[in-house]
Amino acid sequence: MAPPSTSFTTKRINATTFVICEDDEFREHPLIYVKLHPKVPVVVLSDTGCDEPSEEHKKDRYIHLRKYIENYPIRDNNDQPLNPGGNLQYYIICTHCHYDHIGGISQFLAGGTTEIIASSAGRDFIESDLETHGQFKYIGRPVPWYQVSYWAESFERLKWPLWHKEREPQPYQTDMELSIIHTPGHTPDELAWYDHAEMHLSCGDSFYDQGEEVMPIIFPAEGNLIEWVFSMQKLLVFVRSENARATKDAEERSNEDGWQHVAKRVKVSCAHVTSLADGEEILAKLEKFAARTYAGEVPVVKKEYKEGDVYYTWQDDEKASSMSIQAPARLMDQARAFFNV
Repeated sequence: MAPPSTSFTTKRINATTFVICEDDEFREHPLIYVKLHPKVPVVVLSDTGCDEPSEEHKKDRYIHLRKYIENYPIRDNNDQPLNPGGNLQYYIICTHCHYDHIGGISQFLAGGTTEIIASSAGRDFIESDLETHGQFKYIGRPVPWYQVSYWAESFERLKWPLWHKEREPQPYQTDMELSIIHTPGHTPDELAWYDHAEMHLSCGDSFYDQGEEVMPIIFPAEGNLIEWVFSMQKLLVFVRSENARATKDAEERSNEDGWQHVAKRVKVSCAHVTSLADGEEILAKLEKFAARTYAGEVPVVKKEYKEGDVYYTWQDDEKASSMSIQAPARLMDQARAFFNV
């Protein structure tokens, strides 16, 4: 018997994590990461997609993320749903507040146990004019109702259960081995999160390869190409330090038991196109491409006017890089002036 029709596809990317791709009306094709936590009864979601299926999927049985996660049999999960019957609590980590990342968030509010986690540094951005900051007004869709329940600090490790200081005494908590990292640049509220056990870094929209559909790294009007550089450098330093730690641990084990242990390396997954890339390699490639773009070595291949700004797209003519950038010209001018290039 064929599985039910759906606008989502899923595959396992490590022992505890799956990636869901949504075939949506806006051709964003967001990548939603789902971690089934091995120590606590929690499903961790990295964003919730658009909640708007493409035309060919509008009559499918499963077009809403929560129903899909709780009911659809996943081949890579022994033909079982990821959260059968919704028995596990949801922790939704919002990498940022754009519509293709929070469009499906309201459906997870039923039941009252869902935790919605966002960047504490981006609180003002999220809580003021979400219609504009989330780009809902540009697609003619209403803003979903939700409230962030936990504003995470940078490099904070998430616990279970979360402690809401303003309304409850501190409970006994389990370290989930998940760290939040603030990465402003794409938006002020952009964040990444790191799974220490799997050595897996989820980076939202901060960067990705352009892929076959040639999707550039897009910066909205509220983006900041100066902050972005420092955020990406922070991630590169973090990934290199994690790789060095893993190498040292492998060497120590090899010395102890005489077997040759191969160190794991950090894998990076993004919210579009790129999943399970070598973290150090892709971030080093990004650093070089950004430097060349800021220095004027990457040509402008497209100019367009949208959302009140003149947008440029920087892309190598002969695919010297697998990346491209699209941003308001004024943001690039500001960055070039700041870095004196």
